[in-house]
Amino acid sequence: MVYWIILPADPPSDTSRPRNAAHTRVAILNAARTAFARQGFEAAGVREIAASAGVTAALVIRYFGSKENLFVQAVVQNFSVVGLLEGERARLGERLARYVLQKESEAGGSLHPLLALLRSATNEQAAALLRTGLDAQFIGPLAAWLGGPEAEVRAGFIAATLLGLTAVRSVLQSRALFTADTERLLAFSAPVLQGYIDGPDIS
Repeated sequence: MVYWIILPADPPSDTSRPRNAAHTRVAILNAARTAFARQGFEAAGVREIAASAGVTAALVIRYFGSKENLFVQAVVQNFSVVGLLEGERARLGERLARYVLQKESEAGGSLHPLLALLRSATNEQAAALLRTGLDAQFIGPLAAWLGGPEAEVRAGFIAATLLGLTAVRSVLQSRALFTADTERLLAFSAPVLQGYIDGPDIS
């Protein structure tokens, strides 16, 4: 006698399910932020970003059009200072310093969005995008909020201070800052930033 064993049909593969466009977009942006922060604009590849997000390179281009536009949306648009301007003016220096230092701690010192700026600035194409974005989303709005004498220059010094802190601590990993306690670094950096916020005493 012959016995026939009927096996259950294989479940449909994940590829048979419709793709969630919003989730896919977020996955690509997250993968791009990681790649650009770790490697910079020039070294980070679309294929690598796509693989990390679990999609194809063709889909990345379909969603974002180009590597340059992906860089803008993943990195440059994260420089907005607006959320940090909410709260007491007298504590803005602390908020700015804490934002940078806590982001570094949360990311293990490797994924802070400012690192993408620092590691991409040597590429002429990326530098132009970064310069435009930094001026439009950080320095310009901050200067308007600061007001008073030399507001744009003061905003520029604030940006330079934050970038310098990130560069020395996370890129160069200078022992003096890399191993220092976050609260201790806040105690040093917040008053410096607050000095630019308050502006020169012209009374």
